[in-house]
Amino acid sequence: MAYATEQDLADYLGVSLADLPDDAERLLERASEDIDYYTLGRATQSEATKLATCAQIEMWLEVGEEADIRGALQSFSIGRWSATYASSGNGGGPPALAPRARRHLLLAGLLYRGVAMR
Repeated sequence: MAYATEQDLADYLGVSLADLPDDAERLLERASEDIDYYTLGRATQSEATKLATCAQIEMWLEVGEEADIRGALQSFSIGRWSATYASSGNGGGPPALAPRARRHLLLAGLLYRGVAMR
């Protein structure tokens, strides 16, 4: 079940329902899967998850969903460790989780923040 509706997405993007992509429902489901993954399954229906889902789709509409599907890693080797990442105009591929989505989830306490040291 998606964390946002098509109407939520249209409102977030500032467009009409008619202006949404034809596959908006699929995008909402896939973005919700990402939110579940990044929150380690702790996400619930909330304003933060709704906004994060919409922000994830906003990024896909800007940079293309393909980078998230194929991943940014192009190749790697094990012997004498090596890795090659996809590049784009900004020197690296887009992040898997949209920065705005990350902010919504962090502020709601849904992302791992590390161990507090005393």
